[in-house]
Amino acid sequence: MVRTDNPDDVVAALDDGVEIFLTYPWEDRFITGGLRWVQAISAGMDQFPIGALGGAGVVVTSARGAHAPAVAEHAIALLMALVRNIGTAVRDVRGWDPRRRSYEVRGRTLGVLGLGAIGEEVARLAAALGMRVIGTKLSPHGYEGIAEKVLTPDQTLEICTEADAVVVALPREETPAIGEAELAALKDGWIVNVGRGSAIDEPALVAALADGTLRGAGLDVFAVEPLQDDSPLWDLPTAVITPHAAWSSDNLAERIAEVFAVNLTAHRGEGPWLNRVV
Repeated sequence: MVRTDNPDDVVAALDDGVEIFLTYPWEDRFITGGLRWVQAISAGMDQFPIGALGGAGVVVTSARGAHAPAVAEHAIALLMALVRNIGTAVRDVRGWDPRRRSYEVRGRTLGVLGLGAIGEEVARLAAALGMRVIGTKLSPHGYEGIAEKVLTPDQTLEICTEADAVVVALPREETPAIGEAELAALKDGWIVNVGRGSAIDEPALVAALADGTLRGAGLDVFAVEPLQDDSPLWDLPTAVITPHAAWSSDNLAERIAEVFAVNLTAHRGEGPWLNRVV
């Protein structure tokens, strides 16, 4: 076993006969030597050249599901920070204004965009807090989960119209799922993004926060990361910002190890692959 943060060491190990690569970062020069299987430690796979890896006969598996509990809890934490006005209170703690209006989530409707492993866990936690949950899923037919209403992604506007708050748990998108129309439909609600920054039109979000269309936004992901110093989001009191940290958990390593153990058995030809991408 070789453990290293040096890409040159990775290439040397692969050239020396290492077949298995457990990683998050990627460089195309890693497609070399005897590489046969890449186990990502992330759920998202944007960094990997999936087509090239598949063409080279390399199996690629994700850590889908391992991050779900932590990311879902983080999403709910951001939502509660918005609804209970914790973000604005922290910014102005010395102002000591107990009259600042806060809200409750109980009895409100939460829209979850992307009812996958993370989105479904968000739905479960929200329901436990007394929220009604609706959402979107690429293939809602046969859905069996927490949400009482599930539509396709092209019906996102309808979800935003009906919801008091929306949690975005979508993968990287070429076209933002949330734009000016969706933000306007959400009216004076709240939005949380723990998916990918590309899922929301960031300039439209800034405008909606600045003019009061939205009550607040909890953001862990951004179009450009790290969030640029000159981003207007930093100066908006109704924006609660975390540095793409929703994945962090003291239990994450154990969950990834469990995924790896299953796939190690598959690599040996003794069982099925888990989360195989190619």
